[in-house]
Amino acid sequence: MPDATAPLPSARTSYDEVPYESHPYPQAHPSRLAVIATLFGLTPPAVETARVLELGCAAGGHLIPMAAALPNATFVGVDLSARQIADGRDQVARFGLTNIELRHASILELDDSYGTFDYVLCHGVFSWVPAPVQEKILAVCARHLSPYGVGYVSYNTYPGWHMRGMIRDMMRFHAAKFAAPAERTRQARALLDFLAESAKPGTELYPALLKKELEAVRHQADHYLFHEHLEEVNEPLYFHQFVDRAGAHGLRYLGEARVATMLSGPLGPDIEKALKLLATDQVQTEQYLDFLRNRTFRETLVVHARNVPSWQLRPEPVGRLHIASGAAPVGTEAPDVRSDAVVQYRGPSGVALSTARPLLKAAMAVLADAWPATVPFAELLSRSREQCGSTEGGENDARGLAAGLVDSYLGSDLIELHGVPVVAQRVAGERPVAFGPARVRAVQNRPIPTVRHELARLPDLERRLLPLLDGTRDRAALTEVLAGEVATGRLQLERDGRPLHDPTEVRATLTAILDQALASLARQALLVG
Repeated sequence: MPDATAPLPSARTSYDEVPYESHPYPQAHPSRLAVIATLFGLTPPAVETARVLELGCAAGGHLIPMAAALPNATFVGVDLSARQIADGRDQVARFGLTNIELRHASILELDDSYGTFDYVLCHGVFSWVPAPVQEKILAVCARHLSPYGVGYVSYNTYPGWHMRGMIRDMMRFHAAKFAAPAERTRQARALLDFLAESAKPGTELYPALLKKELEAVRHQADHYLFHEHLEEVNEPLYFHQFVDRAGAHGLRYLGEARVATMLSGPLGPDIEKALKLLATDQVQTEQYLDFLRNRTFRETLVVHARNVPSWQLRPEPVGRLHIASGAAPVGTEAPDVRSDAVVQYRGPSGVALSTARPLLKAAMAVLADAWPATVPFAELLSRSREQCGSTEGGENDARGLAAGLVDSYLGSDLIELHGVPVVAQRVAGERPVAFGPARVRAVQNRPIPTVRHELARLPDLERRLLPLLDGTRDRAALTEVLAGEVATGRLQLERDGRPLHDPTEVRATLTAILDQALASLARQALLVG
């Protein structure tokens, strides 16, 4: 295998000039991919000890938090940008990780020396590279996936990208007059603003469609806008074309990372009935769904062709999974989990679920007590039965609860299913410990990953507090360090709208709010001890 410590060549790419801010993608975590393979009747490799390869890893923002959370797994990232790989290696060294290697290499250079991997990830690359590299990505999935491994590839799709591609063409035409990436991006934004002001929806269809697409593009970060819309290559394709090309490499379609997008039910019974007449298989069904939804982007999972998924979801596989829920009951009264009274729960995105089933209501209470950590299904079943006083048979309870969890997982964000446990502290200990990558990234003022493989958005006090949580400081020591930050002007505290400077007032205020800040970090899955 290539030497990961070798000096980096000096050849530059556009990603060296404008680095792409890499960060966690929860839907592309092997734990989530394993869930989908499990639900569809396959037996994916154990995530805890998996070998994971990411093609186009940038600075490792997706891989590094996984390596920190899964010390018995092995991670390899490959990227053509020397600048981003150097940044990623610096992060790895700061975290002291030994189970991850970031390699400066072209995807075209991957050979048998890399070995096999249980999960191959390729996010935000396929549509943005020439056809030979696209074919190599599929070849890597076919050649380097272990027998029951899962590959993840994201790409832009038609028909949605026909309209978005038109806006990209407009931006590239205007930005081509300028050389510097920053100026090209600024000018592209100026054109978007001009178009948005001009596209006033009226009776004509074009202005309405243009306005909708412009709003989807205008507020993206500069690095995203530059690489998504101003790069030379951006080649969308239809979903069925991707499946055919994957099939030519001996790969079979498994499903989507966001599995709910595979369902036709949300469009209504008439559409669902018509699709059953039009489509002969799952691939055709989803292609028609793309037509109906004007889809622009997919995150597709593939497996070796000999592994045949069953898309008829059954509840039994849930018994091998770990469950989480951040949903809360609507209203101020605690739900009666022993009655048949209907209770409504609302998830983080606002989607609601109503149920009268005592066992499912009890399970929601157990999950709320554990949040943001997961609960293994067997434990969830046992504790839920105890709370609601169920007298049903164990098998009936297990099947009923699993079916309710799957329905909620597919229909909303109220239930999460994970292939491995999410271990996070609900309550800060005497000497709190924060997730290692989060501590380092907070110091660097960069996006902060959580144990749940998401990004945390923190106010200044919590961002300053986070790096201090290495297990060596109790609350008194934390207060003293933060008071020093206030004294030097690096942290500002206010009371009733006025800045605090008096040391006595500062310490009193910090003492009063420290537990609240720690509780906020715990809720966001940033504490591990």
